[in-house]
Amino acid sequence: MLQAQRIGRACTNARQQQTVARPAMLAGRAHLTSPALRSRPAPGPATFTQPKQQLQPVVRTQAAAGAGASATPAPQSSGGNSTFTQAVFNVVNVMMGVGVLSLPFALKSSGWVGLLVLWVMGIATNYTAKALCECADAVSAKNGGAPVGYEEIAEAAFGPLGRLLVSAIIYVELFGTCALLFILEGDNMFKLFGANSFVPNASTYQLLAAALMIPTVWLPDLKALSFLGAAGVTATCTVSAAVAYTFLSGSFAPGAPTDMANWATLPLVLGICTFCYSGHGVFPAIQKSMADPKQFPQVLNVAYLAVAVICTLMGAAGYYMYGTGALDLVTFNMVGPLAAVCASVILVNPVAKFALTMEPPAAALQGVIPGAKKGLMRVLTRTALAIAILLAARSVPFLGQVMALVGSFLTISVSVTFPPLCHQVLCGATNSGLRTAWNYFIAGLGLICTYCGTTASMKSLAAKAAATAAGAPA
Repeated sequence: MLQAQRIGRACTNARQQQTVARPAMLAGRAHLTSPALRSRPAPGPATFTQPKQQLQPVVRTQAAAGAGASATPAPQSSGGNSTFTQAVFNVVNVMMGVGVLSLPFALKSSGWVGLLVLWVMGIATNYTAKALCECADAVSAKNGGAPVGYEEIAEAAFGPLGRLLVSAIIYVELFGTCALLFILEGDNMFKLFGANSFVPNASTYQLLAAALMIPTVWLPDLKALSFLGAAGVTATCTVSAAVAYTFLSGSFAPGAPTDMANWATLPLVLGICTFCYSGHGVFPAIQKSMADPKQFPQVLNVAYLAVAVICTLMGAAGYYMYGTGALDLVTFNMVGPLAAVCASVILVNPVAKFALTMEPPAAALQGVIPGAKKGLMRVLTRTALAIAILLAARSVPFLGQVMALVGSFLTISVSVTFPPLCHQVLCGATNSGLRTAWNYFIAGLGLICTYCGTTASMKSLAAKAAATAAGAPA
């Protein structure tokens, strides 16, 4: 870490070059409505045109580095042409989907206090995303504007071991997230079409889901995924509107039992709430795809605020309506024509998110396989990875429990714990005492949440698997 001091000086210069307000919470009072939300408007309506160049991998492992895989280019030298609006769509699309629909299930475990946890984790991850961007700017400035991704930040802060650790966490997290998308699509198809002689269960429906989702990984770059990103956000908003209509119209059985706080099972909510804001491993790629990467902190503010509000409304409405009977997805509790409509539009969400989420591990894998960056080998490599994810999803098809485990063990680590530690090492020389204390507080919060959430989710997953094996309801 001999270069940490030099990077710290570069961090100061990087901050001065930013055109947006410093990240919220620097004064120790966190909020999501920073001045960045009131900055200049988007540069115009979204236009979906062919990008100028193919997206480079977000992060790369040591093996990939040896094979010549590229990391995320520095924001100062972007070759992308995505607009502000397109970037917001992509960020919201990455974060929203499975998590927001499972919030009533999470509140079933935590009680109403889970909404406070939701906002705390949103504030923490909003800050760490911006801190990660500051680290990227600092490392890039130190390297003369060379491409910088999450792994380069980790290596600059903690050496090769830090790089290896972050690589493993990011890729396994995104692998697990993609598996959840297969589980979601299979469960939703089963809810919509039911069992028959050809497709007897939700696990079998995952095979049909694969036929829809795997071809999306053949698309050329993230700019091409903007179409799917808009569709995914639209689907989630449609379901949110349907849940709101059910709540406001009173089309549910009143009097569902709820609790203010369930302290014994509260840790289960930690992973799911953080999962709603996951995406730090993908954010550098989205930033690089922008025509003006300096706007990315503003993009994060807008996207995080939108996600936090929608998640709060969805979680509160779903838990109030269904209480302790809330299922893995809020739409599984709904009945009638509206439930069928929700199930139909949700089918779009995993298809929209799958390729975008799989992009970083797929790009890294292409870097270690000769000739896999283009042509037929590119398609075969990505298809093989998608099939491996499908097999993992079919082996543990428990949506809520798997989501809690991925969120607690992996998402919190990469989205909450690690970024402030990197920021403190790389930019600590220029940080105020309050900023330093805040970095260590957020990192400590992440460690505590990881331990408590992982322990609780593993117990819940084991109980669910045992009950399923015994043929009893979990």
